[in-house]
Amino acid sequence: MREAFFHGFTDAHAHLPKNPAEDDALSVPAEAKILLNATRAEDFPRIAALAEKFPENIVPAFGIHPWFAEEWSGNVKLLLRKYISDTPNATIGEVGLDRCRGNAVFQETAFCEQLEIAGEFSVPVSLHCVRAFGKLEEILRGFFVAKKLPPFLLHAYGGSAEQAKVFAKLGGVFSNPRRELPPECRIISESDAPLRSFSK
Repeated sequence: MREAFFHGFTDAHAHLPKNPAEDDALSVPAEAKILLNATRAEDFPRIAALAEKFPENIVPAFGIHPWFAEEWSGNVKLLLRKYISDTPNATIGEVGLDRCRGNAVFQETAFCEQLEIAGEFSVPVSLHCVRAFGKLEEILRGFFVAKKLPPFLLHAYGGSAEQAKVFAKLGGVFSNPRRELPPECRIISESDAPLRSFSK
């Protein structure tokens, strides 16, 4: 199953501590499996280092969050490809669309190009979407028809239950949805919290 990658996570959506100085003191419970998401390129080396330190517990996700889509560039694209290529178990996230903050044109460009990289490397994607579910469905359907859609997780899903069925048929899973979803929608636990929340 396309969504099998997301099975077994104790937290399918976490973030770095705001202060990089906290990274060295972090510890992770032995039973934890955490998808650790970037939001900007400056996060990439920190996430790679923590994934190397905790290889059994942290799955690294590199990407440019839609709030920072204007930072997307050719150089960042090359950097993302390098981290996906060079980092074991790498995924892409947190990426997507947000109609409440940021520039829609920049967001769609950054999102589509990051999806293309995910498809090229056959890695899963952690998605952020706020008030743009129609556009998100349109983009994902396009990749699905082209047989280039990677497995994806919709973090903190806030769309309709009916649209959730569509995303599930496209191979998506959900974490921390904002409403009750149909039984065919697989739901996974997340915190959307800084990694320090998991320290012993």
